[in-house]
Amino acid sequence: MAAAADTGISGRAFAIAALVIAVGLGAIIWFAIPGPGAKHRFVSPSGRIALEIGEMCRETGCQRVAVSEETAPDGTKRRLGCEVPLTETRPVLSNAHPLWSPDEQTVDVVYADTDGVGGKFTLVLARDCTIEG
Repeated sequence: MAAAADTGISGRAFAIAALVIAVGLGAIIWFAIPGPGAKHRFVSPSGRIALEIGEMCRETGCQRVAVSEETAPDGTKRRLGCEVPLTETRPVLSNAHPLWSPDEQTVDVVYADTDGVGGKFTLVLARDCTIEG
């Protein structure tokens, strides 16, 4: 059996090759797992409510999710899933902006796709954000 010094490969060359292989494998895994096509986090003017909206589209259609997180006066947080009333089969949430009601219980989300085509949907938090989990 040959000693490590007899292989002709220096320790430095071996370390560089191992690093290149590890980075390459990491890149393959990173790009194999799709991320959301769009992800937005909106915070109400008081800072008490955060709304996260995400969209992922594939050839078969789009899946959209929204999560409301409310901070109680004692500092505890409650997260609830929300029904997103969009049925388009193409990405539409590339750009989005919230319009909060004065009591922060309703939010209009104005959205547009990459071509500027969009619309608006309303979330009434007490009605639309009731999915626990």
